[in-house]
Amino acid sequence: MFEFFPGDHVRSSSVNLALMAGGSLADLGRWLGPLRDAPGADLDAWAAAWAGMAHQQEALAAADAAAGYLAAASRRYLRASVYHAAGQRQIPPGPTKSESYAASLQAFGNALDCGVLPLVRIHVDSPDGTLPGYLIAPDASSPRPVVIVYGGLDLTKEMLYATVGDTFARRGITCLVIDTPGTGELIRLRGVPSRPDYEVPTAAIIDHLRTRHDVDARHVAVLGVSFGGYYAARSAAFEPRVSACVSWAGSWDCGALWRRRWDEGSGEEPTRWFLPWVTGTGTVQEALERLKLWTLADVWPRVRQPLLIVHGEDDREIPVADARRAFEAAGSADKRLRVFTREDGGAEHIQSDDPGPTLDLIADWLSSRLPALPGSPVPAFA
Repeated sequence: MFEFFPGDHVRSSSVNLALMAGGSLADLGRWLGPLRDAPGADLDAWAAAWAGMAHQQEALAAADAAAGYLAAASRRYLRASVYHAAGQRQIPPGPTKSESYAASLQAFGNALDCGVLPLVRIHVDSPDGTLPGYLIAPDASSPRPVVIVYGGLDLTKEMLYATVGDTFARRGITCLVIDTPGTGELIRLRGVPSRPDYEVPTAAIIDHLRTRHDVDARHVAVLGVSFGGYYAARSAAFEPRVSACVSWAGSWDCGALWRRRWDEGSGEEPTRWFLPWVTGTGTVQEALERLKLWTLADVWPRVRQPLLIVHGEDDREIPVADARRAFEAAGSADKRLRVFTREDGGAEHIQSDDPGPTLDLIADWLSSRLPALPGSPVPAFA
């Protein structure tokens, strides 16, 4: 994988996520280049570089908007939102993290105000409070099937939109990016941690979708990115209204995985605060104990919907062996495991080294399992 910070997987992963979501390598080089020889623990310099990068885009966007170039302004505001969000990933909870996240939301709101992003804001009532999200709808005369996209441990709905864009809409599928327990607004603004029984928020979302007239909630797929692959599989196993499932990184036993990583000494500094934060516990050891509930070992046989698992051969977050175990255990008659190799490109976690082909593959697969637009050809991919 391309490592902007050679030998520093944690910081490099933030760079690659920003690139996945439309960031500019030129921007990243100008602003982060001076940090290549700085210690990874210099969080003040890290936060300042990402903030400076984002503020530069915001200034350029404001100038474009004043000149009437709204599409150009919207793109720059969206990029600024990505930079703010990517920069706060390594920052522990506190004023700096909160300010960066608020700036990300503001920049995204500015992009929406330009009037060119095809998004509809929605708010879903759930046992965890309101779940905020955005619908990305295709240009269609009738309600279309829906794919709910779940981020992992540190992706927000804004980052998800910047990553998937209109990929599903172009295939006649409405896409919902949404903040749920442990992600986005819920964890950052309301302190709502993740939960192992993710069928609960999924059920609430489907309940909401069934009240709407602009989607076909008889056909709802779930797509989970990274740790979200757990959320998707768990939802499919226990929510019968899910029509198809995609795990973009195949999970097996998250508790055992994190325990092994910690015991082997791969628990970098962010893990010390991140795991307790996301799980709603006080210490790493308490978090590791609670994470035992996040296992799919006995759950995968309950997944019987059409299933696609996509994984990277060299994934350093979730071993490819976990994806293979998940695939073998899944109860689906229609299931496929796609492992990307170094030769294919996309061998890293969530194909961060080459995500485009994977995203198109997922969208093609889903469009062949969900009803197509009238008159539209169904992709041959199977």
